[in-house]
Amino acid sequence: MTKKLTLFTLLFTACCSIHAETIFDFEREDEQAPRFANKDWQIGVTNRYATSGNHSLFFHCASWKNGMARWPSFNLLPKITDWSGYDRLVIDLINLDDGGDFLGTYIAEKEGRIQNGLSAITSLPGRGYSQWVIPLKNWPKTADPKKVARLHLFASEPIHFKLHIDRITLLKRGEPLPIPEGASIGRDLLPLMTSTVRNVLEQKDAFTSEREHLESYWHLREACGRIGMDTTKMLVGTASSMVKIRPRAQFTATAAKEVSIRLARNERESVQLLVAPGDADLSNVTVTAGDLKRDDGTVFPAAQIKCALTGYVNITNKPPYQVGYATPDAKAPAGYRREKRIPGLGWWPDPILDYMTTTDICGRDVQSFWVRVTCPEKQPAGLYKGVLTVSAKDVPPVQIPFRIRVNDFAVPKKSPLPLAITFWPEVNPLANTPWQQVARKLANDPEFPINAWKPNRIAWGDFLADYYITMDSLYAKTRHQWDVLSHLKEQGRLGLFNLGYWSYFGNEENAEAKWRERELPQLKKNWETAKSLGLTDHLYLYGCDEISKEYFPNIRKAVEILKKEFPGVPIFTTAYDHEFGVGTELGCMDWFTPLTPKFDPTKAAAARKEGRQVWWYICCGPHSPYANMFIENAAIEGRILMGAQTVRMRPDGFLYYEITIWNMARPISCGPFTDWNPRSWTTYHGDGSWTCMGPGGMPLATQRLENFRDGLEDYAYALELERRLKRCSAPDGEWAKQARTLLDVPQDVMVSMTDYTDDPDAVLRWRDAMADLIEQFKE
Repeated sequence: MTKKLTLFTLLFTACCSIHAETIFDFEREDEQAPRFANKDWQIGVTNRYATSGNHSLFFHCASWKNGMARWPSFNLLPKITDWSGYDRLVIDLINLDDGGDFLGTYIAEKEGRIQNGLSAITSLPGRGYSQWVIPLKNWPKTADPKKVARLHLFASEPIHFKLHIDRITLLKRGEPLPIPEGASIGRDLLPLMTSTVRNVLEQKDAFTSEREHLESYWHLREACGRIGMDTTKMLVGTASSMVKIRPRAQFTATAAKEVSIRLARNERESVQLLVAPGDADLSNVTVTAGDLKRDDGTVFPAAQIKCALTGYVNITNKPPYQVGYATPDAKAPAGYRREKRIPGLGWWPDPILDYMTTTDICGRDVQSFWVRVTCPEKQPAGLYKGVLTVSAKDVPPVQIPFRIRVNDFAVPKKSPLPLAITFWPEVNPLANTPWQQVARKLANDPEFPINAWKPNRIAWGDFLADYYITMDSLYAKTRHQWDVLSHLKEQGRLGLFNLGYWSYFGNEENAEAKWRERELPQLKKNWETAKSLGLTDHLYLYGCDEISKEYFPNIRKAVEILKKEFPGVPIFTTAYDHEFGVGTELGCMDWFTPLTPKFDPTKAAAARKEGRQVWWYICCGPHSPYANMFIENAAIEGRILMGAQTVRMRPDGFLYYEITIWNMARPISCGPFTDWNPRSWTTYHGDGSWTCMGPGGMPLATQRLENFRDGLEDYAYALELERRLKRCSAPDGEWAKQARTLLDVPQDVMVSMTDYTDDPDAVLRWRDAMADLIEQFKE
């Protein structure tokens, strides 16, 4: 305890003893703080949530709807006008609502358009405190840092916006960030102090992250030395595919004494090989695999093993979410995460750079090589032995024993769980940003990623099918790639796809006639095409995305017509009916899809008795402690969601709104430290974006997509075990009891939807135990 207090005291003292210019703290009348109020938004000074002195500026906005002010904004007029000698502007922000909204600024001269100024934008914290640090660099030609007269702050269609602003400070190079010291600390801000200290540490002092990385590096170096590796030359470690290894932050790895993978026929499974320099930088580093052999000489071909570089994306802004979670039960199994944490800034692993197999590794960087094994459909079962070789220029190669065990059964060619997932590349530019203007100019450029995939449609279709995804769109009527769908049908890998999006009736006169004219012509055209290609068994009709209860009567009218026009095609929605049609106006609907926190197994069972299905979905929510697939989330979450949680909860399918939001002007052009923009939807990182694009418009997977597929393969194991259990001639025998225990999902893997392991070994123990029982089964 003494050490923690001493660290905090030192941090507090260091941060407060600075020589900075506070240009606004809303304590004096001459600051001319704005005061304004209407039904849409209010601004003024209050004696709450002060981070300096006794007062802060509140800026509260009602949740935006059509007809309300789209851009609530105001000006502050600083008395210091020459900012040329300052390095950063720091603004204390306290948001009393959920996070995710934007706050933008223009720092401008007295005359001319406000948009001529230096611009910046940030995401508000969720019910918490943060510091917005604005670099005072790269001033546009239209703004003179010596003539600053206006600090313009604005929101954009705010939803969760109850903001308090305080202590706006100019800092010179080398001056540390301040932390709260106002009268509100004890009354208002004390619950936020933990996040405050984290924020200061993240933005003020990269030393902690560097120190933790060095500690991890030396732990790996010592471990490699203990197994006889020459650590002056090169370090080689291993890590699970369910773990994200950041190249310049804290990591956990095992010295590479041996690498083992177990998988079924048709399955893909991966492991990471980690390489770091010894006493000197490494160049031309590669990882290769040769053929592996059983004791009887049977070969597992090297062509089925791909060793590609993991790529990294640079996260420079805090997202509107935390990751990890607080375990509610102190007695939870070891390995469970015990605290929420704010994702760190810097380089994060995500794309798998299949086009890159060689790299240089410098300093104390730790580079991941993604070793992906694909088991052929007819590969004989058994244990295969070989080596993985790590090579670098002027360094003796390191050979790692490599074992592949092939199970005596197969996983299916197409998804074992019905899926409805949008593939349609798009951008999501933030309003009034340079990227918005660039994206508009590039709209018809063939090298723009949202266009560059199209000449490679078949390759993209095959790539997606490798991850159990069918090229599909939830939200359009005219995006069908019929040649790709027919190609997948021939391969036996075609899943479900949407006939076309549909909406509900309006309330105007002649509503039905107008609805028919608007909705049916293209749907009928798609229906005829699907029939001619023999694809009608793969259809569904998705519509009325996340629509609320007051529209249910209008939805029902549309569903009744669709059922007559397209007999046998399931009608599908994410409308907010959490009774799933039981006793509601939407009893006519075939499939319902709630968010994972709203999935209720009891209610789902009642709906199924009436002939309906109940799927589930994720999107920008839910946040921690529920599993999701943002870049900063633990990689294991995607696998747990699609595997263990799906086995336990038994949704009828999984929906996801988009996997190709690409805010990039060009495909990835470098690596392993890539230029790919991790921002996807609004200020999220990876939400709606599970894929990347490589040179020539070709597809690249992410570590998150790999874990998504691996989870579905875990689910396929459970279904195979369940099929054999149903055929078991001794339902009360020991084999059957063990099977039922595994199908219930062990507690060391998952306690609940918010309480699950982050230990890859727990997941593999469960999966391998299912494989053992499948192989032991005798008719």
